[in-house]
Amino acid sequence: MKKHIPLPIPYQTKLRKKAEAELKKLELRINKPAPDEDIIKVIHELQVHQIELELQNEELLLAKEKAELAEKKYTDLYESAPSGYLTLSKEGDILELNNSAAMLLHKERDQLINNRLALFISDDTRAVFNKFLQKLDVTTDKQTCEIKLEKEGFYSAYVSVDGILSKGGETILLSMVDITKSKQAEESLRELEVARESLKFKQNFLANMSHEIRTPLTGVLGMIDILENTKLTIEQKDYISTLKHSGENLRTIINQVLNYSKIEAGKVKLVPSVFKLHSLFCETKTMFKGRTKTGVNLSIQSDPDIPEFIYADKKRISQIITNLVANAVKFTPKGSILLSSHLLSPDASGKQVIIKIAVTDTGIGIPHDKLKKLFVPFSQIDDKDTREYEGTGLGLSICKELAILLGGKIGVSSIYHKGSTFWFIFPAQVSESPQKEIPDKQNHEPNVMNNDHQPRRNLRILFADDKVVNQKVISLMLTNIGHVVTLASNGQQALQAYETGKFDLILMDIQMPVMDGITATQKLKKKFKNPPPIVGLSASAFEGDREKYLSLGMDDYITKPVNEGEFKKLISRL
Repeated sequence: MKKHIPLPIPYQTKLRKKAEAELKKLELRINKPAPDEDIIKVIHELQVHQIELELQNEELLLAKEKAELAEKKYTDLYESAPSGYLTLSKEGDILELNNSAAMLLHKERDQLINNRLALFISDDTRAVFNKFLQKLDVTTDKQTCEIKLEKEGFYSAYVSVDGILSKGGETILLSMVDITKSKQAEESLRELEVARESLKFKQNFLANMSHEIRTPLTGVLGMIDILENTKLTIEQKDYISTLKHSGENLRTIINQVLNYSKIEAGKVKLVPSVFKLHSLFCETKTMFKGRTKTGVNLSIQSDPDIPEFIYADKKRISQIITNLVANAVKFTPKGSILLSSHLLSPDASGKQVIIKIAVTDTGIGIPHDKLKKLFVPFSQIDDKDTREYEGTGLGLSICKELAILLGGKIGVSSIYHKGSTFWFIFPAQVSESPQKEIPDKQNHEPNVMNNDHQPRRNLRILFADDKVVNQKVISLMLTNIGHVVTLASNGQQALQAYETGKFDLILMDIQMPVMDGITATQKLKKKFKNPPPIVGLSASAFEGDREKYLSLGMDDYITKPVNEGEFKKLISRL
């Protein structure tokens, strides 16, 4: 059975009048004899009217159903919308809101209706929100503000609020969107930027401190070397030995801090090459010869199954080995230290191997509960007030980072009062013997020559440095080994002092007033056809400095502080 709904009253009245008029016509026709076709016509008209009424009733019913459906859809959209929607009074009381708004405010709807919205906003953004409401007016376009909501007194969410006044100006329509994630992302980016700036500041600080410390250290260690070669009493030799040991310790500390800083900044890059691991072991043993305590034997043991030549970063592997052996030497008062290598596994193709290197000592050992602190930067095993051994606490953390950089790992096993074994593993490529290049006489002819084209033993050296102490120490050092030194205080003076054929070698400090060493080097090479080798000399010791200065025109590069042995190696190399 069809459901009928009442027609609007004006429409009902119009239809009623029309029906009454038709009935009167029918009555007149009934009272007057009329042909049958007139009666049929009237009945037909009444039937038509009836059908029209039914159709109109159906249309009205359909329109109502559509309106109800549209209202339901609107309600569903309103309630399920991800944004929070609220209707406020002009005073800011909540008159109506959807589910999303209630969820943002962490309350039931009946707890929110007729309550002031500002009560649920954090103290630090409440004033911003109240000012935002006061600025709204009918003529103003939609405005936006950002607030923080609270949940039981604690921070809940960041919210972006859009607001407009209703046409009558009696209510305020708000929409709220949770922007917590985007705000947190912004904060994370800000924190990352701060961290980057902090790291950059630390890098610059360390670079400057390194330069400022290394410069006077050049004078200290240089003078110690010079004094060591003079006539001294036994007591004075002991004093000089103590000074030299302390100076070398200071240089080691500076190097460790810089090394860790470079690793932390991600500036350390692997530079693999072909080398013999056994030869590296022999070099390490030679390096520590005489540094072990009396009665402590340092020995090496190479696994014969390890290929003779491997392809890996020799410098980084050597750095780890040196640190581990240095620790063993420091903490082993008696017994022995063994540096050993072990082949763990070749891969199926035989082109790659996994190698383990271990340093085993019979030293003081480490308590089990202290092992976890070993590879943590700046950590010390001893209590700070009862420490027996000096150190920065960076050596092992540097070893750990380098082992990871090599694609391996590091570890330790120890028995307190009996000894320790520090080990690390790394992958390496199996390699053939490196090809020995045949020297090209034209390109590899010695640069350091006299007029008879014979190597000169006593060189004429132009040395440019703005520090008087460096000038004094390095010129004394070079003079003591037979060379003649001409001094310049900056790059401009070096350019003025240089004459073709007058010098066999130029030592050029990088940082100088008036004209720096790089600019002076480039001008010299541009102005003169075949100048002698120009060697950069600097207190800067960051990763990549050598490569940078060589790319800018230097023929070689050494880092301050330098000693007599390093100069001899440099001259031999050139």
